[in-house]
Amino acid sequence: MTPNYPAEIERDADGRFVVTFPDFGWGATDGATRDEALVEARDLLRELIATTIREGQALPAPSRASNRRPQVVPPNAGRGEGGSLP
Repeated sequence: MTPNYPAEIERDADGRFVVTFPDFGWGATDGATRDEALVEARDLLRELIATTIREGQALPAPSRASNRRPQVVPPNAGRGEGGSLP
């Protein structure tokens, strides 16, 4: 089973929604809307997981999701196409 990770979403100076995954400590994506940013976040999370595994490192333990940090399900995570959970 592929783990789900909470994302941090912030607005940048241009008003775009920037998404990061603090559990990984690297990588970011963005979108013009919160929903668009979360769609992009799914792809970023897939890449973070794949790169970590490819480099022979252990995946970090997922921290807790919250209203400010929604949980993101990577694409093809065993639950259809996945998506973000409120």
